[in-house]
Parts: sequence; structure tokens; C-alpha cells
Amino acid sequence: MPPSIHKWNHQYAILSTVAFPHKRILFAGTHDSKILCFDLTTYNLAKTICLGDTEETHTRSSVLCMTKSQDERFLFSAGADSLVRIWSVDSLTASGNITITEVGTLYSLLDIGDIFSLKYLDAHQTIVFGCQNANMLYLPHVMDSVNRKTQAEDLNKLPHRRFDRFFDSTGPGVRPIVANATPPPEPEELEHVIIEIPPEYIIPYAHNSFIYSTQPLKGQNGNLPTHFYTDGMTKENTDFIVSGGGDGMSKIWALSQEAGGYMKPRLITEMNNEESVLCQIVSFPFLYCGLSDGLIKMWDLNTKELVSTFQAPSKCDIVSISVYKDHIFATHQKGVTKFYRDEVYQWNAHQGLVLSAELLRRKCTGYSHLRLATGGNDGALTLWNVNRLVGEEDENEINNISSASAYVSSHIDIKSREKYNAQLVDHDNMFETLRELISFKTVSALTDTQYVIDLRRCASFLQELFTKLGAACTLLTIKNGCSPLIHAQFHGKAQKKKKILWYGHYDIISPGDPSRWKTDPFTLTCENGYLKGRGVTDNKGPLVAAMYSVGSAFLKGELLNDVVFLIEGQEESSSQGFAETINKHRDLIGNDVDWVLFSNSYWVDDKVPCLNYGLRGVINARITVWNNEPDKHSGFDGGTDREPTADLISVTSKLQDDDGRVLIPGFYEPLKQLSAEEEIHFKEILKRTNVCKSISLEKLRAKWTKPSLSVTNMKVSGPGNVTVIPSSASVTVSIRIVPEQDVADIKNSLEQYVNECFKKLKTNNKLTLETLNTAEPWLGDPKNSAYQVLREEIQEAWGADPLLVREGGSIPQIRFLERVLRAPAVQVPCGQSTDNAHLDNERLRIENWYKMRQILHKAFNRL
Repeated sequence: MPPSIHKWNHQYAILSTVAFPHKRILFAGTHDSKILCFDLTTYNLAKTICLGDTEETHTRSSVLCMTKSQDERFLFSAGADSLVRIWSVDSLTASGNITITEVGTLYSLLDIGDIFSLKYLDAHQTIVFGCQNANMLYLPHVMDSVNRKTQAEDLNKLPHRRFDRFFDSTGPGVRPIVANATPPPEPEELEHVIIEIPPEYIIPYAHNSFIYSTQPLKGQNGNLPTHFYTDGMTKENTDFIVSGGGDGMSKIWALSQEAGGYMKPRLITEMNNEESVLCQIVSFPFLYCGLSDGLIKMWDLNTKELVSTFQAPSKCDIVSISVYKDHIFATHQKGVTKFYRDEVYQWNAHQGLVLSAELLRRKCTGYSHLRLATGGNDGALTLWNVNRLVGEEDENEINNISSASAYVSSHIDIKSREKYNAQLVDHDNMFETLRELISFKTVSALTDTQYVIDLRRCASFLQELFTKLGAACTLLTIKNGCSPLIHAQFHGKAQKKKKILWYGHYDIISPGDPSRWKTDPFTLTCENGYLKGRGVTDNKGPLVAAMYSVGSAFLKGELLNDVVFLIEGQEESSSQGFAETINKHRDLIGNDVDWVLFSNSYWVDDKVPCLNYGLRGVINARITVWNNEPDKHSGFDGGTDREPTADLISVTSKLQDDDGRVLIPGFYEPLKQLSAEEEIHFKEILKRTNVCKSISLEKLRAKWTKPSLSVTNMKVSGPGNVTVIPSSASVTVSIRIVPEQDVADIKNSLEQYVNECFKKLKTNNKLTLETLNTAEPWLGDPKNSAYQVLREEIQEAWGADPLLVREGGSIPQIRFLERVLRAPAVQVPCGQSTDNAHLDNERLRIENWYKMRQILHKAFNRL
């Protein structure tokens, strides 16, 4: 199966697709009367168009076919309502919004039934469509009519206003409009024009069955050979189209402009496929016809001869065909089959039938991948990277180089170097890098060989990538065989330059129970505008965004400041050996770091960008009460001695009072009141976000600025039966501390207090307290120049002033790096509050990922 680039999900079948590659838009028509507009840059659903009046279900219509104008100004749609709708399509705004307006509606007085095929011929602004009643209709100069605001005299004539449908209708005017229907607006109030197809532009019984396909016929350079033009036809006044129907015929028609503007149809030739023609594609001089029973027939349009016949293994109806350099992609019930010469390759692209497909070519999209979009009756719309299926590597794939800068300077000229550099850091390459990173099972807390190997392989992969992007990169070993620390440095070109250090990590926590995931946690899945997989938001996604923001600036010769990356592989395991390794390699890092940047947190909701300036610290500890006796039976030994579990519960109960206040001596003494300025920030957070629905101002203060103690786990020895008295019992406690508190002071006070409480029990059992890990709290200065620069870049990228927030979680090494490097830290959250970091189905919105790269790209030069 080729790699999936992205997948969107809808509740109903995807029946038709059309791409606007220059505008980076993909449209999908659905069974539930919607046109979905997807942003091919951020992969967000930019807009949903609902057809018909939502209060009148009889006006709703499946979107069976769509097409576009060459300049991508207009979208045309048609389907089960017997209407052709014309939409004006603007470009996407920087914020991802788009304006799409219905500017015209075409209809026929005849009951034509469903419209199965639709094409727009730009030369003479001609709409051509094939119908259920075997008629083919066309209308030239349609956009001129739209611009003249030509309108129907009677809206009741529109098909969706009639009571009866195809075959049993008594025609317009016989049946009244339903009583509760909304009265038609006055003509001057119409937002778009209504155009009737005149009878002279209807070809009755163009086929002896449904007309499933209409395709423009053009030569390789836009013009056909001269033998196609007869009876006074010229290249300037004639359009050609190929129609295909259920009668098995493919027919070539000439639509010639006559005097007075009338367009006359002529049937040029017929080709008998002997099976129903369900779809067609023209790649001159060949016509490819998708038939029933999995057949594709290939005709030479110059000679009208059958050249070849292809048979899909599944023998299902061929519903769409796409062709690229003689590679034929055919979709059907079992998936997608690719034919090339004598080779046949098939994959199951959807859970059900594949109903539509379209190739997005690199030449017009600017992407490095040749993309195939497929839509199915499972409601999925999927983009596939089919480069290697057509025998091509990604254009940005240049292997076996140790240094990008060395390679491009010694092997290729400036133009080629610029092209290579641009491809190396484009979004497609960034996606593939993240896909590779997610595939590494870098769970640092597990010692299984697989995880140890993957951590090493991931570190080597990142080292190679840093090198390709132009950095000098070294892997620093950590004692006890822990995952290596990656040091990489990019050199800026400014004479007076700053040095910025980016801190991140490539290890992850275990995904847990795979059955709780909707996708494979170690396979990057792109769905509905989101990246999904373990580590995608914590912390591999933000890391890749930072790497590509710096790498692209460096390879373009635009990087001004020095940027150092410190990427560890043990962050999720208490950063084992990190501090010792940093102290050991201080000369490598240098004493001239100006700023420490990192991204390991999230927005407070899903809509408002944030800057983080505070984290709580943590002390995780395990308290164990035990004795040297074996486990006992409550029936034989209950009540004879003090029991470890009861002693442990007694000690644990002394850690907090009945109101939850922590009783460790001196715990609250260092705390200070929040400043008036921070109170304003907190109130602004509740005002601008939707967190107020789930949390009060008091709880927000407690979560971010107050210390806490939580009992997080409890274990006992023995089988856990209800009658067994354990000989050992333990609890783990997690204490979150705030910047006013000192880790060492709280830790010492906890140990003394627990031991004192235990001594008062006068028990023969023993107690041990083990500190599992600690992390210092951190409080940044949101008024410093780095925060101001980032605030401005976020404002420009998102069109909104970021909120200044704190967080209740901890990142162990931030305060250590600030202290040892004597450089202030700044946190730039990347994801949203619903990213599910450390939980099942972790995700990161693609738009956030792209904007993160954009923000950092500029900020690294401005800091």
C-alpha cells in the first residue's frame, strides 16, 4: 500500500472530487447533499456547503459530479436534484477561511433525472452534462449569462420545486407547490441567477441509456489534429467532447459555434465497448474507458481503433480512471488497481467501495509528491503518495550525503542548489520526517531491546537530518547506557549575533493499551486536519517544526543568529544523566547562550494561541511500610499484630487534613499572593477562552500557582485476595510545587514529617521513603524582549494576541538550563488543549504545526 498523506472522515459517502491545486483546495461532494472544501496546506476542513433549503428536505441532493474552470475561479456541481450549480471560489485567507458563493443555477424544463457527468469547456464557456434520461445538455457562454444576471421567470419550474421525480412526473405547472414551502423571492432579491437550458441545446437520447461520462477532448498542446475538423469547423469555433453511457458506446461530439452565437452539435464517431461505460479519461491520443466487470478499454482517438484491454483482478465495476505517464489508476469496489504495461498492482484503499479519484500533479501543485485523492462510501477521503508506484522518487530525496552544504557547494550549481534546498525543507519533506520519527518506538521508561534499539536508531536519524539541514551535529553519550543527548549547532551569518538554544526530547511514554487507540500509535496518521500518533505533540512534532524553521533559514542563507539544539532521549524518564552530561560538555555548548526556547505544553483551549511563562515543579516519592513476616490470613492472624497496610494508611492520612490542605511543616510558608497583573491575565484567560465552562478562576489559580499533593498509586504484596493480610504496602505521592518553594526544603520536610508520624504509631513494622524524581519549578519573565518578539510573531501568524499562561505540569530541566547557562527561558506552546499528550489517541493539528514553524522561522532571527 502506498503511504497515506492525509485522511478526512465524513458520515456519508464521498461521491465526487475535484481539486483546485493552484489554490491548494480539494472539494468533495457527498451523499448527504454537502460540498466539503479542504485546505491542502493545513488539511483543515475550510468550509462546508449545504445544498438546498435545510427546512425543505425535498430540495436536498447528492453531489454526483463536479468540475471547475481552468482559472479556478468557478466550481460547478450537479447531482440528484437535476440542477447545475455555479459557485464563485475565492482564495483561502491567511487564517484558512474561504468565501464560496453560488452565482448561478442551470435547469431544464424536461425531467432529466440525476445528472451523472459534468464538464466545463473554457474556450466558449460551455457547460456539458449527461443525464439519467439519456439526454446530453449543453449551454455556451454560460458565464456571460451569469454576468448579465439572466433570470428564470418562474422559480416553480425548477426541478426541486416539483412534486414528482423522473419517469413519473406530470411536468411543471400541473402540480402545485407544497403548501408549507417557502415562497420564492422576488427576482431582484435573488442572490444568484437562474438560467433555463433552451430546448435547442438538448441532445435527446444522445445514448440509449444513462450518460455516465462526459470528457473534454483536447490534443497534447490543446489542439487536435486537423482531420478532426470537418464541415467548416475550425480550432477557434469548435469544442470536442467524448460521452460514455450505459449502452456501451463512447461517442465523440463536436460543438461548433455558428453565426449568431448558436452552437451546433455534431456526432463525429462512435466506439463500441460492448459493456456499460461508467467512466472515461482522455490522455491524447488515447481514450481510456472504465467498464463493468473490471475492464478498461484503451482506444486510439486518431484511428478509432481499440489498442488494448486491461482486466482488474477483482472484476468489479470501474468507477473512475486517472492516468499519469501511461500509469493507469482505476478505482472500484475492492480498492485501487494500477496498470502499467504488463504490471498490475492493487491495494484496498477504503473500507468499502471507492467512488471517486483524482490525481494532483506536482507540476501544478508545487508538492514534491504525486498525489491521488480517493473518496469512498465509507465516508473517507484519502490522499495517497503514489510517487513510487509510477517509478519516481520524491523530488526532494537525495540520499547518501553527509552534509547538505558540502554537497550542494561541490556538486551542483546555484540554481540546482536552491531547488534542492527548497525541496529538502518543504512541507512534504517535513511530513515524511515526522512520519519516520513517529515510527521509532522511543519509550525510554521500558528496557526491552526493541525500545533501546529504536531510541538509538532515532538519535542517529536525527543526527543525519540535522547534518542534511546544515548543522554540525554530535551525539553525547550518557552514563548507564541511557539514550544519547543530541547536540546540533547552526551558525548564523550576522556579525553581531545572538545564540539561541532549543531544548526538546525524542523519547515518549508508552502508548498503553493499543485497543484504546483508533489508529496505530506508531504510524503517523493524518486525518481531518490532525496528525495522530504517540509523540506527535509531545515532543516530536514541535521538535520537527523547530528543526525545519532553522534549517530552511540556514539553507536559504537567511539565518542571522546561531541556534543550538539540545535534544534528549530520557525526558520521560526523569532526564537521567542530563545534568551531568551538560556539565561535562559546557565548552561545546559555550558560555554565550542568550535565550533558551522550548515547546512542551499546549493552549488552554482549542482556539486561542498562548505563551507559557510558568511551570510547577514536582517531587515524586514512594512510601513503603513492611515487615519480614510472610503474608498472613485475616482469619488466623487478624488482630494479633499491627498490619503494614493500616500503618501506611495512617501515615498517608496525616499528609492532608479533611479539607485537602497539605500538613507537611512549612509547606505554605514561602507562598506569595498573585500580583495584580497576573490576576488580570487570569481573568483575561477566562474571558477569551472557553475554559470557564469547566474551571473557575479559583481552580485555575490552584492549578497553576498553588502547590498540591496527590496520592497516585497504591500496591500491596500477596495475591490481593480479600482475606490476605499483606506484609508490605506502598503508596506513591506526587507533590507539585511552585516557584516560591525550594525542592530540597520540601523534600527534607516531607521525609522528616513522614518518619515522625510513623514513630508515633509505636509499631514493629518498618518504613522507607524513596524519592523517585524531582523537578524544579520555573517562572519566566513575560516582559522580556524574547516574549515580546514571540508575541508579535504569534499575533501575525494567528491574527490574535496570545494569552500569557502558566501550567500545572513540570519539565525537569528548564530551570537547570536557565541556571547553568545563565540564560532566560521562554516556552512557546504548539498544540491545543485536546491534544491528548500522554493519553490515548494523541494528536496535533496540522495548522498549529505549520504556524509553529512560521513563528519560529522569523523569531530565531529577531531574538
